[in-house]
Amino acid sequence: MVQEWQPDAIVRIKLDQIKKDFFDYIKKNIDKIDSNVPVFFGHITATLEKTLPDINDDLYDKFIDTITARVLDASKRSTEVSFVEKLFEHAIRNKRKRKGRTIYDILLGLKMINTGKYSEAIEQLKPHRVVDAIICPSISYCYFVLSTQQGDESDAAGRTVRGPNQMALAAREQMIELIRLNPPVNRLKDLEVVDDPRINKVFWFMIKQSIEWFPSERELIRIGLDKASRDGMSDIKEELLGIAIERFPNDMYFLRELYKLKLEKRDAGGVAGVVKQMTQQYPEELEPLYYGMKLSVITARVETYYRFRKLALIKKMPLNVLVLLDFAFELMSGKQYEALACLEEIKVKLGPRHYYATLLEYVAHDFLSEDEKKVKQAKRAMIDSIDQYCLKLLKIKDQ
Repeated sequence: MVQEWQPDAIVRIKLDQIKKDFFDYIKKNIDKIDSNVPVFFGHITATLEKTLPDINDDLYDKFIDTITARVLDASKRSTEVSFVEKLFEHAIRNKRKRKGRTIYDILLGLKMINTGKYSEAIEQLKPHRVVDAIICPSISYCYFVLSTQQGDESDAAGRTVRGPNQMALAAREQMIELIRLNPPVNRLKDLEVVDDPRINKVFWFMIKQSIEWFPSERELIRIGLDKASRDGMSDIKEELLGIAIERFPNDMYFLRELYKLKLEKRDAGGVAGVVKQMTQQYPEELEPLYYGMKLSVITARVETYYRFRKLALIKKMPLNVLVLLDFAFELMSGKQYEALACLEEIKVKLGPRHYYATLLEYVAHDFLSEDEKKVKQAKRAMIDSIDQYCLKLLKIKDQ
C-alpha cells in the first residue's frame, strides 16, 4: 500500500508527540533502559518505522540524538564512562547516516562537568569549541574551578606570585577564544540535545565573570544578549544592557536592543529616552528617526509623529517607508477613511509589489471588529509586518 504524503510540518508535529511519549517512558522506565539499551533503541526504530516510515534521514537522526540525550540525562549510570560509550555506540548504530559523533562527545563532556570531572571535561570539549557558544564558557568554568583548587605559585626565588595562577589565566583565555571563534548561539539547544539548567548556569556565571575581566570587550556582552534574547530571559537582558549602555553609550547595536526591550515592557518613556540618545549619537542617520516614528505610531501621538516625519523628509527617508508608516499611524489613530487613502497611495508606490498592500487591506478590516482580542491581534500583526518591511527597506540590520 502506497503511503500518503505528509508535509514536513505535519511530520514534525507527529514527531513531537512521539518524542513526548518517549520522554514520559524514559522517566518511568529508566532502570529498565539502563539494563538493556539495545532493546530500547530497537523500540525507538520500530516506532519510527511504523508511525513515520517516510521520515527524512535528518529528522530521523535528530530524533535519535534527542532521545539519547534524554536517556543520558535521566540515567543513574551516566557517571560510568563505559555505559555512556555503550549508549552512544547503540545510538550511532541506529542512525541512518551512521555519523554525528560530535554531539555525543559534547554530551559526555558536559556530563563530566556536572559530575565534577573538570580536567577530563576540558579535553573532551576542546575540539568542539566552534559548535556552540556554551562550549568555551564550559571549558573556562572547568579551568576556573581548578584554579580555586590550585595552591599559590612561586617564582624561581621561591617567592609567592601574586595575581591569577595558570588555571585562572587559562579560564580567561577560553573566554577570549569565545570572541575569536564566535560560534553560533543555541545550536545544541535548537538541535534539542542540550538544554541543561546546570550548564546554562555555568554559561551565565562565566559571561558575567568575563565581563569583569575584560571591560572593554563588547562582544562578550553581545553574545550574552543574543542568548538572553533567544532564551526569553528579559531580566538578564536588562542587566547586560545596563552594563553595555554605560560602557558603550554610542554603540547602535546596544541602543537598538535597549529600544526593543523598552518596547516589550511597554515603557513609552524609556523608549522615548532611547530614541533621544540615538538621535544625539547619530544625528545624521535615518534609523533613530524611524524608531521615533514607530513609537509615535504605537502611541498614536500626532504631534510627535509629525515632528519626526518632518525630520525624516528633510533626511530623505524613502517614500515607501513614509507611506507605510502614514497608513499605520492613521489606522492606529482610528481614522479608517484616511488609512484607506494611504493604502491606495501604497499601491501606487509599491508598483508591481502591490500584493503586499492587499494583505494590509485584509488586516485593516479587522480593526473594525467588535472583538477586542481580534483588534489587538490585528494591530500587532500590522505593526510587526510593516516594521519588518521598513527595516528591510532602510537596510537596518542587527550587528
